[in-house]
Amino acid sequence: MRMDFDWMVLIKIIISIGIFVASIILAKIVFKIIERTYKQKEKELSSPNTLKLILNIVFITLAALIILSVLFNNLIPALTGLGIGGIVLGFALQRPLENAISGIFLLIGRNLKEGDVVRIGNTVGVVEIVSINHTYVNTFDGKKILIPNTMVWSNPITHYWPTNIRRMEISVGIPYEIEVSKALSILKSVIDEEPLIVKEDVNNIVSFEGFGSSSIDFKLYFWFERSNYWEVQNTVSSRIYDQLKKNGISIPFPQLDLHIIEQPDMKRES
Repeated sequence: MRMDFDWMVLIKIIISIGIFVASIILAKIVFKIIERTYKQKEKELSSPNTLKLILNIVFITLAALIILSVLFNNLIPALTGLGIGGIVLGFALQRPLENAISGIFLLIGRNLKEGDVVRIGNTVGVVEIVSINHTYVNTFDGKKILIPNTMVWSNPITHYWPTNIRRMEISVGIPYEIEVSKALSILKSVIDEEPLIVKEDVNNIVSFEGFGSSSIDFKLYFWFERSNYWEVQNTVSSRIYDQLKKNGISIPFPQLDLHIIEQPDMKRES
């Protein structure tokens, strides 16, 4: 018994294979375009592997729908016939799709990458990974927070220490007997002589803050490399104390003067 060969089926299969291959190639092309755009802007592409995965999923899903419509002519009427079930399914997928789309925008349009120290809403911590649906943030008290990407995209993102240097502030109280100009000179010398403090392209200052209850208050603002935080804090604080002591200046502290007033005896001796 001879079987007739259906050339249309073969053509549809070849077309389907071509569509699938084209989807993978298009995903790679789009990724290269995005990567090249970031390099031209001298920016680093955050989460490149996650972006590749998202692009592959999007293009392969579109290719699958096109292939199904090629192989099965009644696919569109069948999808249209879903009716209420399709509407329910759409509502069920609404939030995951919103998160996925927001994730794509985060990876492409915003400078958010692993290792960034950020504030997103009320959450402060280090970004671990930006996935399709969620951004994982490790807080400084040991918690891992999963934030939906729609919230990340819609909320302001505060980047702490976007560079390898950050600023420190140290408050110092000086006794009222000391001249303000002398105090400013001593505190400024601490900043100028400390090698751990960054000097180039930054503004290190000593600021007069006000008249306190027991001291004239100053504040030192200076920049340093983030990796040296504790060393800088301890070293600069010790240097401030040593310089003040060297110049005969003690750190003031609140003192309470108690005055006892004796009242004359108002009673008359009988």
